[in-house]
Amino acid sequence: MEEYFEHPLIRKGSILKREYQVTIASRALSKPTLVVLPTGLGKTVVALIMIAERIHQGEGAVLMLAPTKPLVEQHHRFLGEHLEGVSVGMLTGEVTPAKRKESYEGVQVMVSTPQVVKNDIISGELDISRYRTIVFDEAHRAVGDYPYVFIAEMFFRIDPLGSTLGLTASPGHDISRIYQVCSDLGIENIEVRVDSDPDVKPYIQDMDVQMVKVEVSQGMRSLISVLERMFLYRTSKLQRMGVLRKGAVPSVKELLAAGGRVREIISRGGPDSGPLFQAISIQAQAMKVAHALELAETQGAEALYQYMDRLLKETSRPDCSKATKSVVSDGLFNTSLNMAAALRLDNPPKVDALERYVRQKLREDPAARIITFTHYRDTASLVLERLEKYSDIGIKPVRFVGQASRGEDQGLSQKKQRELLDGFRDGIFNVLIATSVAEEGLDIPGADLVIFYEPIPSEIRTIQRRGRTGRHSAGKVIVLMSRETRDISYSFSARDKEIKMERQLLSLRRMLSTRPIPSKRSDIEEKTRNDQQAPATLDAFSDEVVRISEGDGGSIEVDQREMPSSVVEELIRGGFKVKPLPLGEGDYRISDRLVVERKTAQDLSDSLVDGRLFDQVTRLRENFERPMMVIEGDDPFNRRNIKRNALFGALASITVDYNIPVMFTTGPEETAEFLMALARREKKEKRPHRSGHAKKSDLREVQICTLSGLPGISNVLAGKLISHFGSLEKVFTASEKELTDVEGIGSRKAREIRAVLTGDRKEE
Repeated sequence: MEEYFEHPLIRKGSILKREYQVTIASRALSKPTLVVLPTGLGKTVVALIMIAERIHQGEGAVLMLAPTKPLVEQHHRFLGEHLEGVSVGMLTGEVTPAKRKESYEGVQVMVSTPQVVKNDIISGELDISRYRTIVFDEAHRAVGDYPYVFIAEMFFRIDPLGSTLGLTASPGHDISRIYQVCSDLGIENIEVRVDSDPDVKPYIQDMDVQMVKVEVSQGMRSLISVLERMFLYRTSKLQRMGVLRKGAVPSVKELLAAGGRVREIISRGGPDSGPLFQAISIQAQAMKVAHALELAETQGAEALYQYMDRLLKETSRPDCSKATKSVVSDGLFNTSLNMAAALRLDNPPKVDALERYVRQKLREDPAARIITFTHYRDTASLVLERLEKYSDIGIKPVRFVGQASRGEDQGLSQKKQRELLDGFRDGIFNVLIATSVAEEGLDIPGADLVIFYEPIPSEIRTIQRRGRTGRHSAGKVIVLMSRETRDISYSFSARDKEIKMERQLLSLRRMLSTRPIPSKRSDIEEKTRNDQQAPATLDAFSDEVVRISEGDGGSIEVDQREMPSSVVEELIRGGFKVKPLPLGEGDYRISDRLVVERKTAQDLSDSLVDGRLFDQVTRLRENFERPMMVIEGDDPFNRRNIKRNALFGALASITVDYNIPVMFTTGPEETAEFLMALARREKKEKRPHRSGHAKKSDLREVQICTLSGLPGISNVLAGKLISHFGSLEKVFTASEKELTDVEGIGSRKAREIRAVLTGDRKEE
């Protein structure tokens, strides 16, 4: 007889009791925990039990984060259905910041995307101290600059004793990456379950995985041979130049690494960088040919033809790269294109096999649901076209791709995605032809059969694809592999990584029983103890919360368009309060006189080419006493779209003619360090922010400041008025007609100016 889990805050009879879920949740209540459970074993139920108990104990509000809006909606719906007497809210980017601030205050459990929470922490809309527990779904994403990392850091900075719960089915095989995830999320315990563990084994559904080898036609093998000649010609050149090791045919991974090394050498500068730039171009060519080879071996002639045709069309564009032109001008390219065009008329062997398995499954079970995964959209379209021919025998396929549009291939909005998934669930469609968008983060109904059009070398994506079947009953997976191609090595690679991941996780679990992972949480907690400031209750944190929210170094006004940048994150980490504003001129206003314009190395050259640069510089000079410019990124003088002497000349003009200092930084972290140094100096000199634009103290600036108070008059327009009329008196006595002679002032604006000056404003 089935037993239900009972808890005062969980709806009676809604959750079946599984001992492993209760055990894991209990341990997660005592230590920040990473939960690694195979798909279908109820990670979200573990989170539900933990959340219910936290609230029942009066431990404060809970924040649950998920990477996509559909997954947020799914968790919100699940918690709302099963929690009783607990308010559950949901936030995504569609909710305005003003409404979000109110929403945080009104609920005990908030489910949100991490981007929203990160933005609200930075802008001050969210006081993260209101939460004592954060749940991170798909926790394996918590590395690098993903928002999870920043949110956890801010959370533990305020509350070193806070609690975190990470959920994932596949954290990856790399032990250093798993360590990093645990460190970033303050994890001190890992709860891993594998199929063979006795407490989960009764709940594991049988899964029949078949690796099906498909023959490659002789015509395709001939085409692959031509592409291999193109590839070897370029890699041999790189080997002779010393960029690649001699010997075996290099892999794509080795090619990427070689390109990175060459770019690093170029960034350091040298007397003769010509050969290095040539090497970069050849490496880029080799990468394009390598991609064509992968398509030929794993996807077939149609996908290859579409790719080569796009390269050909790209050469007619003015911004076409030299690498693309070089590949297309190769005589073997035209040969390959013609061969692909002829072969695309044949039935691709993989599509034949896929069609055969779909027909067989629906013949056995007309109510079955099938998901077929393809890595490329072109292949998804090809499969759809083939299966649509069999509507008369009950095959009802639909193509399911992401939101991004790629050329003429339009993406699907989230609303459309939901409609298609509902149709798949309700039987309007019975075959979902999906790209990687269906691997993670969507509430996709379980399938009776999953078909991989190709194996993929990622163990995480393999597990996610496979997890779409066998959730509630026995499932079947078919992996199609082209014989004697990289498909075979990809399949072995994914399996090896999966075995290694399981081994690493079990090893890490044993290690954690005696030695905890060094984490941001433990570092902050230790510092707090050493300073003898460790409070026992949330109220005792109030002083620390105020200190951090106000910022140790003061505040910096940031243009709203800069808010997503990593620079802003670094400013927050440095203890500064960030004020998002529509600045107009400049990106970071340090004080009433000092503003900094930030440009990446690429943006610097782009803005010079399209004419924006000196217009921006002029406005900076007109509006601020001490404008500055920061150029961020390596190698600003080696841009493909502009010559070095042109950039040097522009920077010389900015520095000498406009008297604007230019600072170079290697990345966002250095930029933030420089901004903080400027802010501390301005604060020391007692130069605070004042309302309105800062001006120079000469007559012209006073005149501009005065005019900028008129309706619709910006600083730039005020400067034009002074230049045109010569004095404030003439501006103030000018007629409407005379005002409209100034560029940027129309009849309505002139009428408004005159109304303000004369005090005679008529009702409109």
